[in-house]
Amino acid sequence: MFAITMREFKSLFKSTRSIIIIIFIFGITTGSAKLISQFKAQLMDLGLGDNAYVGGLMILLFMASPLFVTSISNSIVNKEIDSKTIRFLATKTSRHNIILGKFLGNVLFWFLCLMIALLLIIPFSKAFYFSEFLQSIIYVSYFIGLTIFLSTIIRNPSLTMFLGITISIILPILGIWGIFSENLLIKFISYLTPYFYYTHENTFYTYFVLIFTFTYLMLSLIVFKRRDL
Repeated sequence: MFAITMREFKSLFKSTRSIIIIIFIFGITTGSAKLISQFKAQLMDLGLGDNAYVGGLMILLFMASPLFVTSISNSIVNKEIDSKTIRFLATKTSRHNIILGKFLGNVLFWFLCLMIALLLIIPFSKAFYFSEFLQSIIYVSYFIGLTIFLSTIIRNPSLTMFLGITISIILPILGIWGIFSENLLIKFISYLTPYFYYTHENTFYTYFVLIFTFTYLMLSLIVFKRRDL
């Protein structure tokens, strides 16, 4: 499993889209931190405090990370099934290890990206935002799990890309809409997204998102175990 994790982790850094996303995240993070540092006194008066430094990164992740994750990992499983390389992996390790290794490889990639992004803020904030870092990892893991699940149940990589990107655009809209809507269906859908839990005044609710990540992962393991390679 460790070998698959590192293989997935390294392959993500070789992708042009991944490099563009990394540069974009780092640019937004440092740019917003520099801007906020110029208006620190005014922000303190508004009661935002030092947490404002991480605001740019959190807003970016909140709105764009679904698209980021699906754009670089949309065919994480079915592409290898389509190219038959998955058969070679299946002879070396269990199917469970393949799915878990791919999941951990993606989590490790985002772990490093978000870690560096928050380290870039330290010269301005003089602090590392561990709580926000942990919440960001949990948030991104939801979409990693969802992407792996879609790539496991759908055989066509092109269809996965289209469906993944479509969902990554629609899901934030429905999730945020459901927070304010009185429509029972829309509100129910929002409960299935991380947005309801991340907008709750109690930050402990963010950890409930791990339940969805675990569910997507378990469903992927069940489907992949029964799939004919």
